Amino acid sequence: MVLFDHLTGHYHWDRFDNIGLFGVLLFFVHTSLVLMYSMQRSGLTGTALLKDFYVRRFFRIYPLSILAVLTAVVLHLHADGRGLAIGPRPGALELISNLLLVQNLTQTNSIIGPLWSLPLEVQMYLVLPILFLWRKRSLWQLFALWLICGLLGHFPQTIPALAWFSLLLFIPNFLPGVVAFTLPEKRIFPSYLWPVFIMVLAALFLWIPSRRMGAELCLLLGVALPKFREITFRPLKLISGRIATYSYGIYLGHSFFIWFALTRHNSWVLFWLLWLIIPVVLYHAFERPAIEIGRKVAERLAQPKRHAPTTEPLTAGPSLDIEDEKAMSRPLF
Repeated sequence: MVLFDHLTGHYHWDRFDNIGLFGVLLFFVHTSLVLMYSMQRSGLTGTALLKDFYVRRFFRIYPLSILAVLTAVVLHLHADGRGLAIGPRPGALELISNLLLVQNLTQTNSIIGPLWSLPLEVQMYLVLPILFLWRKRSLWQLFALWLICGLLGHFPQTIPALAWFSLLLFIPNFLPGVVAFTLPEKRIFPSYLWPVFIMVLAALFLWIPSRRMGAELCLLLGVALPKFREITFRPLKLISGRIATYSYGIYLGHSFFIWFALTRHNSWVLFWLLWLIIPVVLYHAFERPAIEIGRKVAERLAQPKRHAPTTEPLTAGPSLDIEDEKAMSRPLF
């Protein structure tokens, strides 16, 4: 959806301006649900879970985002509303904010367009393990929290001094993933209806593209997720798995592909070659090694401290494996 939005925006087809935003909102639901299951599979609790989770998220998100920011700066590129364009390099505050992914807190521009969502993801990561460890959470408490955050989200929009609380705008989009995790699974709908369901939600958001509508549709998605059967069609699962593995590179890289292939060279062949090749290279040369470093650091932190020599080998506690990291790639919406 994000790629489709930016491609149509490149050619000034404004009818689908909000489809990319809705794709990101759906991903917020998806990322919360996947990470809740990942924390459940880890078997960790308390501070051990927090350390494992935060270390792995850091090495999953920051290395590639830093590479994207520095690439844009070296090439004198910046977001211009229609993609990337040549322009002056950012100031110190804007550069540091983009590297740390805190643009929403410093009220600075994102150097490349897709970066706007990453600060929200990072800040939600601080909260998600706490929601997971909230053992006595009930659906009614989650619904009440969703409603309260939805109401409070009005104030960061209207009061500049509350810009630090801009995450409140999007908690109603993340929280339905926790709702889906908490609901019992009763898979009564066939899997072939899932794409139809997503298209209906997208059409409703295009009809009424408001913050309230986005939150309500995400909640509907969260409630409906446990009621759909898993997709079993092997070719579709294979293609979806490949896209999910490389989708973080696609998400951060597609603005560069559009600028280089379509703006500078007006070549669709070049665009699709970049789209197919560069994310794969980035994953195997950059993302996966960073994920492995994060895994090793998390396992090292999980090891008990030695107080005396012992002949028994130390074993790391259970933790999220690389398959969970792959599941955290950009969504298939």
